Order: sequence, then C-alpha cells, then structure tokens
Amino acid sequence: MPDDPTTGDPPERPAPDDAPEHPVPDDAPEPRSGHVAGLRRIGVFVGCGVATLVAALVLLLRPGAGHNAPPDDASGLDAWAPYWALESSLPEVAAHSEDLRELSPFWYAAEGVDSIVVDGNAPAAEVEAFLVAARDAGATIVPSVVDALEPGEMATLLADPAQRTRHAQALAEFAASGDFAGLDIDYEQFAFADDRSTWITTRPSWVAFIEELAEQLHADGRTLTVSIPPVYDTGRTPDSGYWVYDYAAIAPLVDRIRVMAYDYSTASAGPIAPLEWVQQAIDGTVAASGDPGKLVLGIPAYGYNWVVATTGTCPDGEDSGRTGVTARSAPELARRRRAEPVYDETTGEWAFTYQLELSDGATACTQTRQVRYVDGEGALARAALAEAAGFGGSSLWALGYEDEAFWNGLTEVGPRGA
Repeated sequence: MPDDPTTGDPPERPAPDDAPEHPVPDDAPEPRSGHVAGLRRIGVFVGCGVATLVAALVLLLRPGAGHNAPPDDASGLDAWAPYWALESSLPEVAAHSEDLRELSPFWYAAEGVDSIVVDGNAPAAEVEAFLVAARDAGATIVPSVVDALEPGEMATLLADPAQRTRHAQALAEFAASGDFAGLDIDYEQFAFADDRSTWITTRPSWVAFIEELAEQLHADGRTLTVSIPPVYDTGRTPDSGYWVYDYAAIAPLVDRIRVMAYDYSTASAGPIAPLEWVQQAIDGTVAASGDPGKLVLGIPAYGYNWVVATTGTCPDGEDSGRTGVTARSAPELARRRRAEPVYDETTGEWAFTYQLELSDGATACTQTRQVRYVDGEGALARAALAEAAGFGGSSLWALGYEDEAFWNGLTEVGPRGA
C-alpha cells in the first residue's frame, strides 16, 4: 500500500506547476496517468452492448445494499477518499458519515471506451472494508472515475459519436452494477496532458459526452458530478483558466461541479490554496457557470514539503525532493524537527522550515526544507468563502487528511441541505 503522507520525508511524484489536480501521496503511482498497465480489472466491461460484471466486483458490494439518493438533511460537505489514505479514512466513515453528503472512493479509472477499472495499487481488502463500512453507515457513495488513457486519447474517443455513446453507456452500467448513487467524472488529461491547442475541439465533445451521460444516469435515478479545475473569467484566454470544460454548458446538465481550488504551488515552495486565489476561482466559476448552487468548492487539508536549499552532496537515492504532508501529519513533523509553524494571514496557511541531514557514511548533505499546509480551520475558512458566494457546498481533499479542528468547526461553517 502506498504510504500516506504522514512523515513528510519520503519522495513524492511531482505535479505540474500550474495544475490544481488531486495531489498524490508519497511513492504513490499517479492515478490519472496514462500508464495503467498495472491496473487490476474489476469493473464493467461492455461488448456489443452487453455488460459483464467481473466477479471480483461483487465482493465489494453489500448484498441487498440499496441505491441512496442524497438525503435532504445532509450537509453540503462531500469528500474524496483515495485508496492510499484508507487506513486513516476508514475510521472517519463511521464517525462522520452523517456529516457527509457524498463520499467518493478514489480508485476507479476509465482505461478504454468500454472498461472501468480499479487501480492495481489499491489494496483489495481495505477497499472492500471501506465500501462495506460506507454502506453500513448509510453513506451516499458517488465514486470518482479518472481518465487513465494516454494524453489525447480521451479527447479522440469523445470526438467520435459512436465511441462517446459507448463510453457513456459503460459508465452508466458501471454505476448500476455497483449500485452507486451516482458518479464523479474526474477527467483531467484535457487540462494537464493535452495541448491547449486541442481545447477548442475537445470542448464541444466533452459537453456532448456530459449530456449523454447525465441523461443515462438521471434516467436511472442517479446523479452526475464532475470534478474540474477552475476558470477565472468567462473568456478563453491563457489567463482564463481551464475553459476547455465549459462551465456554462455543463452546469444545466450535471448535479454538481466540484471546483479543484488547490495545488497553487507544486514544483517550488509556495502556498497550497491562497485565499485571494481561491476567491478568484470562486468568482470566475460563478460567472462562467451562471449557477453557483451547482458549484462545490474543493478544499484542501494537506500541504507539501520542499527542498529550498542544499549544502554538500546527498547520498544516491536519498535526495528526498518534494514530499506530502497532511493537516494531521504536519504538526507532528514540526514537533519532530523542532520547528515552529507560523501562520500567514494573507494566504490562510501555515509554514515552517527545518534542516534535514542525510548521510551514508561516505557522502552527506544538509537540506533546508520548507513545509506549507492548510489545516482544518483553513479548510473551513475556504468553505466559508464558498458559502458566501452561494456555492452548493464543499468537497474535502481528502478524507483522512483532516485534523480534529475540521470536524469540531464543521457545524459552524457550510451550507446545509442537498
């Protein structure tokens, strides 16, 4: 099982500088990568219009478990639950399921036009235990499905009307076979892997796909959520953000749009989701969508740990680079490294710096490392910005990352009702 980012020291796969994508923890393979040879198939495979449910998926489902619509009295809080944080998130399901409107397991991927697969790194026993616990707790399960194709392949698939229809059918059958309340479509390759020159043609294909999928899911009593990066205005300029997803066109079609307002800094030390930038994303998505009630703000409970200076020569294989931390692990890392976190009122985030010595007896180096993170109160502050803008809620990245202050303050912040 990939490490949960709790120590802050192991290496982590970096993300693009400007990509507000879902962060990946220490040593975890990128779940949205096109390199999915290791994915273990347990999903729905559709051929000639006939769905075949692989037997392993049945093991993940509770016999007789019903499809639940979002309850009227649920909070406006959703949460993603990535497979690498199951050890931390599993206890939260029973403790806080009543606080969650939707819970999104984050280990499914679209590998092709007809197949939905689960990441082969996801531990089968823990995945099963999580789904069982979530159903027993009455959680509304809306799994995320990511784009696991090579760059450009999903755009090509959706541009073909026949393949687009088949793909929508495969997703709808996957949701039905799993008896899920709906789906969260998290196709990020358009934004972070495909060239921007393709956006003008991808945009209408994406909208047509969302229209078809929404029609099929809604006809079956299920919901459609999309998780997409933000836009900052209604234009299509380099400064407009990720306009390929066409907020205005998809807002009337979907039930919710989760705006991934985090990962402001990745490759170099900087804020995770500075308040001013989050507000810019809120304003831009409201203007572009025309319907703030459909919007759900992605809120972070994590941070990063960067190397900002190095003296000496680090041993081979021990130059740990950027690592991940969570709202839970960052304070412990600071205590262990005898550092004092400092709060920045402008960004609404915490930061601290420490020295890390690495040696193998022959070579040695000293790294100066800087940690920045959003704690539970910071996540709630961002949720409050969304509420003030009329958003339909917030979505936590990620369940198991948050600290106790988040749950303690939850009743004071955030819209109520589905």
